[in-house]
Amino acid sequence: MSTAIINGRRVEIPSTTTDDEIRQMGDIKPGRTLIKRDRLGNFVIPRKSKVNVRDGDTFVDAPARIKG
Repeated sequence: MSTAIINGRRVEIPSTTTDDEIRQMGDIKPGRTLIKRDRLGNFVIPRKSKVNVRDGDTFVDAPARIKG
């Protein structure tokens, strides 16, 4: 288990998890984009993907981007 921060809240999370589990733990609504922040930048976590989580990882959500 790792300790990650999801929208400013510390959460115990498995080291290998899915985007759906992170969304549930962070109470992130389905229409929002899940983003992982680290020292290299911000990265979108695609739907239905597996995520490797390390202690101190930070996840946030943002409105879905709509072009046009």
